[in-house]
Amino acid sequence: MVRKESDTIAALLTPPAPGAIAVIGVAGPDIGTILSAVLRHARRDEPALLTPDRPRLCRILIGREFIDDAIVTLCGEASSSAEICTHGGIRIAQRVLAGLEAHGARVVGSEAYVAATAPDGKIERDVDRALVASQSVRLTRWLLAQRRILPEYLARWNSDSAEARAAFRARSEVAIRLVRGIHIAIVGPPNAGKSTLANRLIGHERAVTSDAPGTTRDWVSETALIRGWPVTLTDTAGIRETDCAIEAEAIVRGQVRAAEADLVISLTDACRPRLPEEAERQRARPVSARRVVEVFSKCDLAAAGSANVPKGAIRLSAVTGEGIDVLERRIEMELCLDLLAEEAPTAFLPHHLD
Repeated sequence: MVRKESDTIAALLTPPAPGAIAVIGVAGPDIGTILSAVLRHARRDEPALLTPDRPRLCRILIGREFIDDAIVTLCGEASSSAEICTHGGIRIAQRVLAGLEAHGARVVGSEAYVAATAPDGKIERDVDRALVASQSVRLTRWLLAQRRILPEYLARWNSDSAEARAAFRARSEVAIRLVRGIHIAIVGPPNAGKSTLANRLIGHERAVTSDAPGTTRDWVSETALIRGWPVTLTDTAGIRETDCAIEAEAIVRGQVRAAEADLVISLTDACRPRLPEEAERQRARPVSARRVVEVFSKCDLAAAGSANVPKGAIRLSAVTGEGIDVLERRIEMELCLDLLAEEAPTAFLPHHLD
């Protein structure tokens, strides 16, 4: 890593908001002294022993105060930078940065850090920039793994088999879509449970729910984690004939969002059969998404076999959670996210494939 400044700097590399994980970068000539002052062995009262490119579980202490357990990795043989992965509470990240600053590091913004530490390779720079936007533990860990293994793989690209290169390109296309942002839309008739399902997948009540049809008057989007991978989930207005101009516009907007989505969850209320006109509207919706997952909701209220569930459709209850894991596994497979593994080198930006 080429240094552009003579001092040691530190920065929060992940978004400055509550999350599951925070990554703090430290780089500069005094990194060894500074880390020795704040890191202790995970199980013994002695300084942590760090080895280049080997993640270590450490305890962070500021003075005598325990702050957090963290995974710390020295980067590269020169060991002139390190990544500290803590739990994602913003207060924890702030206290760690304050401790590093107290021992001589200069705290800077993430963009200034990436610019000042500019790695020799473009892959490392790309990873550093992607970490700033990462919204999940799984994606962060995957990106950190690519920082190490992707440059090595690209260096021996020409010596790999045609089959291996084809597999690399296939999973790279998935990763490029993931880093760009995957969009999933939930569509269906009013009162099918779309907002309840959206809230379950998001993990909190983002969409307003009600027994009254037509409650959702515009699409609502929020980040959800599908088996640890971040996606943008959109809850759309229920599809039906209506004389209300506002609701009609909301339905059109929702259909546009669905047409642009990478995957559509088509929801049906399992408590009542789908009316012929509803089925026709579902088939006629302008969905250009290549992937549609059929889901029958409210299975906790429906009698067994009360709905004619097509082959391949998923029965679930967004209230009890029954079937949610099945849905998440299906989404992961439909989007080919199951191809992404930390040990498999994978491009994640289009220019990596040039």
